[in-house]
Amino acid sequence: MKTIEKVNYKGFIWPLVVGVIMWCMTPIRPDGLSAIAWQMFTVFVATIIGCITKPLPISGTTLLGLVVTVLLGLAPVESTKSASGVVTNSGILSAFSNSASWLIAMAFIMAAGITKTGLGNRIAYNMIKLFGKRSIGIAYAITGLELIMGGLIPSNSARSGGVVWPIVESISETYDSKPDEKSRKKIGAFLDFMAFHANIISTALFVTGAAPNIVAQAMAAKAHYQMTWIGWFTTAIVPVVICAVVIPWLIYKMFPPEIKETPNAKAWSEGKLAEMGKMSVPEKIMTAVFVMAILMWVLAGFFDIQQFEAAYVAFLAVVILLITGVLKVDDLLKEKGAWNILIWLSILVFMASKLTDYGFIVWFAKTVQSGLHGISWGVVLAVLVLVMFYSHYFFASGTAHVTALYLPFLTVSVAAGAPLALSAMMLALTTTIMASTTHYANGPASILASTGYVSQSEWWKYNFILGLVYLVIFGVTVPLWGKVIGLW
Repeated sequence: MKTIEKVNYKGFIWPLVVGVIMWCMTPIRPDGLSAIAWQMFTVFVATIIGCITKPLPISGTTLLGLVVTVLLGLAPVESTKSASGVVTNSGILSAFSNSASWLIAMAFIMAAGITKTGLGNRIAYNMIKLFGKRSIGIAYAITGLELIMGGLIPSNSARSGGVVWPIVESISETYDSKPDEKSRKKIGAFLDFMAFHANIISTALFVTGAAPNIVAQAMAAKAHYQMTWIGWFTTAIVPVVICAVVIPWLIYKMFPPEIKETPNAKAWSEGKLAEMGKMSVPEKIMTAVFVMAILMWVLAGFFDIQQFEAAYVAFLAVVILLITGVLKVDDLLKEKGAWNILIWLSILVFMASKLTDYGFIVWFAKTVQSGLHGISWGVVLAVLVLVMFYSHYFFASGTAHVTALYLPFLTVSVAAGAPLALSAMMLALTTTIMASTTHYANGPASILASTGYVSQSEWWKYNFILGLVYLVIFGVTVPLWGKVIGLW
């Protein structure tokens, strides 16, 4: 017998209550703000709250927000044009022409090729083989693995849950370290916690490292700052390298494993590589296609050539994988994550663009600018970074957090006189490290904190300390290194 799918109807309460209250406040809205701008802001806020309370999965919630936008007359279905052909009001269908959304969707499909061919596992086993003689060596190997995977797999949850965690679990069980009080601290707890922070570090290195990065990129574009692949990488490389050296050592000292030497790790990884055999033809093609994509993304930062545009490069890579038989069309259709993110990211970016079109962002910038008169932009930016970071205790989604706060915070920083590029990158990189807060901070946290190896109190305590370390490293190096590379 067919049954009706479960819907979290309680999750509709807060979005509905907040939305109705804010809508009723339209007659007493702030001075200088049009009615349509306030109403669009109301729908946007209600949608973001819905992304947090999750009455429906995020794609369903944002689709509902899009339908309400048209229902309330805040946007047409199709774009309207003047007699001269100029778009006067973008319709909701234009949301799905967003290049950032298509880039991340195609990157997800590329990642399917990494997984399907076994290339990701081969890279992982080779890293453990090279650095697995000691537990601290495995920690650095996991960090190196994540840094490589960060460029290959755009989903931090997919990297953590699909590649790194199975390896951590296998190594832990090799040393009879299981998720119980008797044996978890032998090595499993250390590697589990290390895997989480390796994921944070890798997410910070690439604009395609996780979905919230792409959201920040899209939101920055609304403020007229273009984050290129190479631009993000160049800005992040110094703080990321410092973290890659310091964080594993710090975790090793703070939360040490009982087993310090791991001679079996090399034999274990060699056995796994022996099972895989020589590099297959699909793996070789996948490697070549990925290298091609990286080179084209890098060159896009130097040459203004349409064929080097990031989304097009991702499309090209996927087509090559299809033509060569590495992937088949069914593989594309099965990538739910790709199509899911295409829906919700496109809609959220569209809503943010309507806020700009209706003058909300300009009003917000002017209001903040007048309120911050006489305060140093450096102080303002520092406060915004801290608020962005610690407010993540109230969010279970990095995407929802970035969508809600990134553009307003960037607007405030620039209004206070801070350089646009520095503000955009400083806030964007802060969103990558704010996961070092809770066990529900993001997908990898949910995966690795629920394994039983690390207690919730340990997770919160050690993450609080490491959060301070991240803030110091990024807060000091990004402005200094940014000055060297001409970011500001």
